Amino acid sequence: MTTPSFSAVDPRLVTALSAECDSIGRQLRHMGQNLSILRTQLSSATATPPMPVVPAPASPAPQVPQVPPMRPQQSVPAWQPPTYPVAAPRQPWWQRDGVISRLLAAAGVAVTLIGVVMLLVLAAQAGFFGPPLRVLGGALLSGALVFAGVRVHGRPGGKVGAIALAATGFAGMYLDVVAASVLYGWVTTPLAVVIAFGIAAAGVALAVKWDSESLALMIVLGAALLAPVLTSGISLTLIGFLFAIQSATFSAQLGRDWKYLGMARTVPVVLALLAAIASESIFGESGNSAVQLVISAGVVAIVGAGCAMVMQWTGSPSRDGIAGAWSTATFVVSSLPLMSVGAVLGRTESAVLYGIAAALLLSAAAAAKPLPTQLRFGLGATGALALLLCCFSGATESLVVPLILTVGMIFLGVSLYAGSRFVFALGTAFAAIGSIGYLTTVPPEALTTARAASMQLGAITALSSLTAIGALVMLVWAIHRLKLIADSNAAVLWAAAGFGVLYAVTCALVSSGVEIFDSATGFVAGHSVATIVWMLAATSALVLGLNNRQHARVLLGAGLALTSAAVAKLFLFDLATLSGLVRSVAFLVVGLLLLLVGTRYARAFAKQEQVSSASGS
Repeated sequence: MTTPSFSAVDPRLVTALSAECDSIGRQLRHMGQNLSILRTQLSSATATPPMPVVPAPASPAPQVPQVPPMRPQQSVPAWQPPTYPVAAPRQPWWQRDGVISRLLAAAGVAVTLIGVVMLLVLAAQAGFFGPPLRVLGGALLSGALVFAGVRVHGRPGGKVGAIALAATGFAGMYLDVVAASVLYGWVTTPLAVVIAFGIAAAGVALAVKWDSESLALMIVLGAALLAPVLTSGISLTLIGFLFAIQSATFSAQLGRDWKYLGMARTVPVVLALLAAIASESIFGESGNSAVQLVISAGVVAIVGAGCAMVMQWTGSPSRDGIAGAWSTATFVVSSLPLMSVGAVLGRTESAVLYGIAAALLLSAAAAAKPLPTQLRFGLGATGALALLLCCFSGATESLVVPLILTVGMIFLGVSLYAGSRFVFALGTAFAAIGSIGYLTTVPPEALTTARAASMQLGAITALSSLTAIGALVMLVWAIHRLKLIADSNAAVLWAAAGFGVLYAVTCALVSSGVEIFDSATGFVAGHSVATIVWMLAATSALVLGLNNRQHARVLLGAGLALTSAAVAKLFLFDLATLSGLVRSVAFLVVGLLLLLVGTRYARAFAKQEQVSSASGS
């Protein structure tokens, strides 16, 4: 048998492959050097951008006979659709970390505190145990819960349980003191309030140490919600204990963003005061005198204002942001009983009280420059509300409208002087309230017949009309000066205000006529003068339209509208209502004014045509 012969290996192909492998190796080594240099430059992170590295020239490969290279066949990868990140499924709220444990802890606090109240109240009603054993048992249980909470807090995962135990203990001790004072009379009420103040302060001190607003909230809410059960409803004693909570827990908010604690410590005492004021005002059954309620409402408002000022004074960490807004809202809530306590006082006493409150609050808003804007707005708004209540309480029913409009004019004037849009808003609010009252007391129906005018119009309505004119003019002037509208729209605003002014002028003239003369003569004289005033206003608008090219269209439209209204009133109302001589005077004056303005417009158009002809020639 013969051995199969193989074809001879081409030495030139071997030499070419060897040279290519050598060249590839040198290129890889050079690439490695460049990568090392780049890694060093990135790690040093110098400020100046790295200079480009010029690769060293590779040594020429040895000359070999040219052999056609053998290229491997490349396969094209198949196309794959792009992949997008898929959002992780949202975890249900009950599976989040700590939610179940917090809910169980809060439920445990509530149930345990209810058990303490049952021990103190229901056991006393049923005759179980003795009073000393009940109070001592509640105190020992509360102390043990606080001790257990302190021990558990340092252990892994024990924070939630420690907060619940400590909150239950402190709230239980607070309720135990209330029971010892109210149910058994062992401690006088003032001393019991001081002790409750100390317990609440100790609880929030522990909350500050643990940096836990939840602990402070549980102590405050637990004690405040269950205290009325021990005091058998709303009483001055309950208000005193709730005030102890309001004042004792304030220090925990200093320098901390604990926005909910302020509202939680203020709302209970405010609700108790409002309920006591309503009960005394409607039924007279609160058991508290008006003086006691006034003092309590004043103290709560003063504490609320003082706490808000301290928290938002210059340099305070809780000055701005959400914490500042919450403290301002807390102050506003704390002032609600003071704004409501006038319901149990007489008109004079209420006016004096609200006047003093308005003076103090508005002075604080104007003078307290270190306070942030939001708190100054809160002080100013509360003071304006007190001033409004002072107007309602101090003035008779007929003088309320002119008094409110006068206050609105004062605020608008101050806004012009100070350039303050907030004061402008207060003035606008007073002007709006006064205008609504004015339209109620001086309706258009009162101007239709002499009998209606004599029954509803008089000196007071004339005074109200003058104040309404002043408030409307000041309002439009303030809007224009404070740049609240564009200058191009100023004429529209003044024209719209002019119709309101003319209504008030008509009411003032008819009211003055009815007050000066008898009802029939005064009614006729007032309306005749009003028609002439309408035509004078129309003439003024038309003449101004000739001299003011920028607002000529608005003034022309307003003037023509007033002219139409004056002529319509002259023929439709005055002709049928007024007497012969007065009616003749009205017709003569209106006719002369129409001739005057017609002549003035004819001259203006003739002059314009002459100018056009001269320029065309």
